[in-house]
Amino acid sequence: MQAVLVLVLLLVVVALLVSERLRVDVVSMLALATLLVSGILTIEQAFAGFSSPATVTVGCMFLLSAGLQATGVVRLIGDSVLRHGPTGEAGILLLLALTIAPISAFINNTAAVVVFLPIVLRLCQGRGVSPSRVLMPMVFLAILGGTCTLIGTSTNILVSSMALQQGLRPFRLFEITPLGLIFLAVGIVYLLLFARRLPERVTAQPHTAVHDLMDYLSEVVVLMGSPLVGRTLEEANLAERFRLQVLGVVQSDGELLVITDTSHRLTAGQILLVQASATALADLRDSSGLAVQAGKRPGETELHSLESALIEVVVSPSSSLEGRTLKEIDFRRRFGATALAIRRHGVDLMQKLGRVRLQVGDQLLVLARRQALEDLRRQNMDFFALEELDLPIVRPVRAGLACAIIAGVVVTAGFELLPIAGSALVGAVLMIVTGCLPIRRAYDSIDWKVIFLLAGVIPLGTALHSTGAAQIVVEAVVASVGELGPRAVLGAFVLLTYSLTGVMSNNATAALMFPLAIGTSVAMGIESRPLLIGIMFAASAAFYTPFGYQTNLLVYGPGGYRFTDYTRLGGPLNLLYVILSVAVIPLLYPF
Repeated sequence: MQAVLVLVLLLVVVALLVSERLRVDVVSMLALATLLVSGILTIEQAFAGFSSPATVTVGCMFLLSAGLQATGVVRLIGDSVLRHGPTGEAGILLLLALTIAPISAFINNTAAVVVFLPIVLRLCQGRGVSPSRVLMPMVFLAILGGTCTLIGTSTNILVSSMALQQGLRPFRLFEITPLGLIFLAVGIVYLLLFARRLPERVTAQPHTAVHDLMDYLSEVVVLMGSPLVGRTLEEANLAERFRLQVLGVVQSDGELLVITDTSHRLTAGQILLVQASATALADLRDSSGLAVQAGKRPGETELHSLESALIEVVVSPSSSLEGRTLKEIDFRRRFGATALAIRRHGVDLMQKLGRVRLQVGDQLLVLARRQALEDLRRQNMDFFALEELDLPIVRPVRAGLACAIIAGVVVTAGFELLPIAGSALVGAVLMIVTGCLPIRRAYDSIDWKVIFLLAGVIPLGTALHSTGAAQIVVEAVVASVGELGPRAVLGAFVLLTYSLTGVMSNNATAALMFPLAIGTSVAMGIESRPLLIGIMFAASAAFYTPFGYQTNLLVYGPGGYRFTDYTRLGGPLNLLYVILSVAVIPLLYPF
């Protein structure tokens, strides 16, 4: 009965993860609570996921990647290499293959994409190349680069740590590198040949339609004797009364002073920069105490100044703002900035912004004081910036320290002087104590959803093994394809892993597939390593959906992509890798 309950729980977990009705960490904790309350797991077994080397290592890798970002190392490398890059699509892709792929082999893939994204956008704009032809291949290259070393992706670390817990030999740092390089080479050739078939969803122009937005901007003056004089913006309630959103005050020298709160008091003769429709401006009368400034037409207002700046940001996959509106989160007060427009998959949403529920990948055009933007850059993890202003500032001394720390982690793990969990922990601590990663950013840099996901799913794997549920699944797999030999079993595991990771978390997929692979290898009397490596690569390389890997979502909006674009380019690549896995893995890692 316990085995049946665990299998039912497994199906429910997969269904919830696929449907996305609940967050992945919530699903994981619900599964953990169920196993604990039902008595299937003891309290020690239930909480073992939190102390697992896999969980600790993944958390430390987030800190190491954040340290490289904070010191500007990745930006320095990427910007210097791409500054004088090639002019054509193929040349840009080849250059990305030589830069972002090696970097992704040693840091988090998402961190590499976040830094390269604005650089590539500027490169495309300057070369007249559509970002739609480059951004998706760039993400695929980052993902493939991450499969070249053990620390390139959290999935590899997870599988290796779980193998160690099962008493198996842990994976060495560069053990999977030969296979990873083969996959990467095939991927580069494939992308060079077929990326040009992607439609040009976005032209080589700036992504936010600033010129269209300007039609909604105007300057209004507070008239002498206006009933609004002396009132705060909150008291004046211009948004409700006149359908005006006040962005800032135009000072006597022409500079724009961005208003970041509603306590600002209106004075006679004050010129306000507002965002409003033409109808709302036409409705202004003397009785309202406001008038459109004479001689000013929409589109003539300069948004940039010494004190203010315009910046594009994209809602990150780990954002706490997903599903909420700008009004609900009090965007202006919380971030000290004003959202002027939202772009979603190539469509501009510039009216009633306060009612738009944010989604991962949404692009926001934000106006703020420069200091507020610096604070946003240092402290906030809800957005990734697409403008240079928001990229990390290069600090040479600490950048050198960060590189030395990463090198130390690689050397100690590569020569097995310390287990990967130990070397990653030491490296993460050094990142903080040397000042490469400020402590206030350290906690923000950890994707806690992944941590709690692992802490819940790892005990589920224990329950699958201890109750015999895994044995039931293993017997079904062996009965179905076992007679065809180990290669057929490997192909089945790779194909199933690809199918699951395209619609649910890659770490969750790997954690769920791990006990099944171990059980199958024992039942068939074969070496488990080929199956585990197949799971590693398949779980980290879901190209056929935008939801298979969080880096896919980062370019969903900037590239103007549709769901079918991922299937068009990524689907054949996934099928190619199933065939390649069956053909190559047994040669490098015999059964």
